[in-house]
Amino acid sequence: MKKYTAFCAAALLAVALGCVIRTEHKIDAHITLDIRHIADQAESVLDFVEGKTDDLPGMESVSEPVSHRLDFLNALSPIQTAHAASLKETTSPRVREIATSMRERNPQIETLKQQGCLGETNRGYVELRDCAALQEAGKRNEAQQLVADENKDRKALYAEIARLNRETPEITVAKVESIYAVERLSRARSGQIFQLPPPGDEFDAVKTSALGRALGDKCVPNAWITIP
Repeated sequence: MKKYTAFCAAALLAVALGCVIRTEHKIDAHITLDIRHIADQAESVLDFVEGKTDDLPGMESVSEPVSHRLDFLNALSPIQTAHAASLKETTSPRVREIATSMRERNPQIETLKQQGCLGETNRGYVELRDCAALQEAGKRNEAQQLVADENKDRKALYAEIARLNRETPEITVAKVESIYAVERLSRARSGQIFQLPPPGDEFDAVKTSALGRALGDKCVPNAWITIP
């Protein structure tokens, strides 16, 4: 009888542990799916901001992976297909409002980036750099105001996306910032200045990418680099 009781207890424990493990895997997969969804949304939002599209797709669900991203961005996306039924509704007039404001400002931002006057941080914001084009006080003041306006919009965008995904605690403002920083790095053009990701999975993916190989010894966490 004691052996039978012990056997039953062990069996119940195994079943319970199995349920816990399956539940944890389900939660992990859901979180990964949500993060993948935010990354795909980032691509859609930045396509709109950069004028590559005149609408703002991808704010409800994403059903297909993006094929043109750099290899290190794909390496950060273990789930290559997201099912629409599993994703939360994330439409937001506020996102469209902010993205439209950024779109109007984007030509000036891109000009300054190409001149080496602006750098993209690994937190998803722009930072003013020393450059010949801003030697005059008036031009530098204008650039400072432009940077302040841009970063204000970016902060509001990240906060709104985090708010829309508040049911997933892992989708914080900081996480959204890093997702957008990686997406922008995947779009970097030669001569532009970027800060590489901090130590972690994102940096490891960059290091093993074509960009990381091109940078060689310059590819270190948090480093400011000029895109080759």
